[in-house]
Amino acid sequence: RLHLLRGEILIDTATDPLQRPFYVETPQGQLRALGTRFTVRLDETETFVAVYEGAIEVHTAATRATAIIPAGRQTRFTGTSLTAVESADPAREAWTRGLRVARNIPLSEVVRELRRYHHGYLGLAPEVAGLRVFGGYPVSDSDRTLAMLESVMPIRVRRTLPWWVSIEPEE
Repeated sequence: RLHLLRGEILIDTATDPLQRPFYVETPQGQLRALGTRFTVRLDETETFVAVYEGAIEVHTAATRATAIIPAGRQTRFTGTSLTAVESADPAREAWTRGLRVARNIPLSEVVRELRRYHHGYLGLAPEVAGLRVFGGYPVSDSDRTLAMLESVMPIRVRRTLPWWVSIEPEE
């Protein structure tokens, strides 16, 4: 039994000769591995899970709603509800190798991921939040990622202080 308090983990379970279940618990509910490889990410108010091999069983904390999520699928859940199960993006697993693969996603989503690794304030102007991003970026080096984004997008990265960074429209 693993209690995820924050962040994201990749779990790859193996066959257990004693057939002991493997559980991951978050504030929103519980996941049971059914011989599988999957990621679990805890956000502010929900848990995200993507299954790459096997399947998992999800139980929400408050309502005990249950679902089986098979390989190649993903979902989000709160303590009271599960979102619709959708196709899992195999590129999501790239973070385990230190990369964030962006395939036509808004800049706001890339910045949200960077904030998890950036020390200090990382602001984003609403005017550029919807710009679409493509490519692979190092998640643990936010300065390098920002420099890469600035070189190919109509944005300006402004560093007011070493720990205060803002992303604005290009002038």
